[in-house]
Amino acid sequence: MAEIDDPRERREDALTTRIAATMRRKLAKDYPPAGTRRDAHPKHTGLLEGVFTVDPALPADLRVGLFAEARSYQAWVRTSSASDKPQSDAVRDVRGLAIKLLDVPGEKIPESDEPQTQDFLLLSHPSMPLGTVRLFHDAIVYAARYSPLVFAAKMLLTGRSGVLKELDAARIRPSSPLEIRYWSTTPYRFGADRVVKYSLLPTPGETSPLPAELPEDYLTRAMAQRLASRSVSFEFAVQFRKEGMPVHDAAPRWDEAVSPFVTVATLTIPAQDFRTEERDRLAEELRFSPAHALVEHRPMGPVNRARMRVYRENAEFRTHRRETG
Repeated sequence: MAEIDDPRERREDALTTRIAATMRRKLAKDYPPAGTRRDAHPKHTGLLEGVFTVDPALPADLRVGLFAEARSYQAWVRTSSASDKPQSDAVRDVRGLAIKLLDVPGEKIPESDEPQTQDFLLLSHPSMPLGTVRLFHDAIVYAARYSPLVFAAKMLLTGRSGVLKELDAARIRPSSPLEIRYWSTTPYRFGADRVVKYSLLPTPGETSPLPAELPEDYLTRAMAQRLASRSVSFEFAVQFRKEGMPVHDAAPRWDEAVSPFVTVATLTIPAQDFRTEERDRLAEELRFSPAHALVEHRPMGPVNRARMRVYRENAEFRTHRRETG
């Protein structure tokens, strides 16, 4: 039987085409070929070695996909800031944390171009204010063609000031990327018939105050100071979708009172010196994408479909420019 031609998916695909093309034009304008950065989260504050350990005491209903066996995976953990241009850590911003698990067996989704990895992309805010492909498109295109103020005006004139308030609330100035919570914001399969969101929670422990003076790399310095002699750990948890929790819009938060997060693994970041040229080079070369996923953990919803395509096309564009520039 032929695949159903969904008009909504056709519209979203057209929007995604414009998003990717707009971002590529911006990259070509903003950077010399050999120095082309990522279109999102271009500034990393650190690339850390980690170990992702599946909880050996998981009940049978949680032993799915990556979590089917009690084992550990070596991981790369990239911490970052979301601004499309590198800026001082002192500027309030959405913070990101991306995990790449290595040597992961099992069948990957067709969109994956990495047969042995599983990625988790997380943000320091529980929801994605630009939660639809249309909103994401408008924010990107209006900013590129005119100004971010034009997008803001559109939100105000159409009665969606809440989007602007949420965007502002998402920008934070933390003491350290190792002391804050992260969320996937978008949903993923958990086996054949369940859907989850992910969260990464720092285990209780010592916290550091925000320095009185904030150098432009203060987040990197904070992590380096902590990891010079001590390890850090996080709980990796899943939240199961309940009736009424949306998949097609990533902006609404799934109520934790209705569906609490359940811990399924631990991410440990051992003491290490990550401020090296080799680590910085690798941080630029690694690709993180929702598409790097086992079939049991397929990304769900229109925003994830758009992200998988945009990330792939723009990563290929970036790599080509860097290699030929």
